[in-house]
Amino acid sequence: MSTITTPAGRAVKALVRPNAPAPDTDSSTPSTARGARRALRVTPKVVWVVAALALVVSVGLGATKGREWYADRQVAQANADALAAAKQLAVNFVTVDYTKVDADTARVKAGATGEFLKSYGASIDELKKVLVANKSVSTVQRSEVALVSGDVDSAVALVGVVAPTKNTAVPNGETKTYRMRLELQKVGQAWKVENLEFVG
Repeated sequence: MSTITTPAGRAVKALVRPNAPAPDTDSSTPSTARGARRALRVTPKVVWVVAALALVVSVGLGATKGREWYADRQVAQANADALAAAKQLAVNFVTVDYTKVDADTARVKAGATGEFLKSYGASIDELKKVLVANKSVSTVQRSEVALVSGDVDSAVALVGVVAPTKNTAVPNGETKTYRMRLELQKVGQAWKVENLEFVG
């Protein structure tokens, strides 16, 4: 118990409970801020949970990006292989020598499939007769290829070929230019032509 003197001079006794906590005199820290500090306390368990979540997200993103990268790489490799095959098949088609016509036509057949194989095979005997009768020789001086479209097992390519040619009608030879559109299909591990047409 304590005594307080009022302005009027009267003594007033105030009760003070023993062992009562001292009043909070720190007005600079509101009670809500003190509560927030208690709520935001970081424990080792929280750290581990956050780290585990971050790891799961990273693995998920990595797997998705990895699949996309692998698929893109597969298509890019398939396109490169299809272009190389288209170029070689066009060269084989244009390259003929009447003295070894069987070997030349066999190379073309080996690179053909589908409708092209059927039509080429059906006309091969007549083609041989014409080549031999005209003593035809055609070689390739230069070739260029461009991809029109493609995926892992099919492609369309344009091939340009510059071919010096001679036969009985042109014994001194002339240079011909061919532009072909080839549709290719992957058969096993090899790319083959299923359609070939000359374009302007």
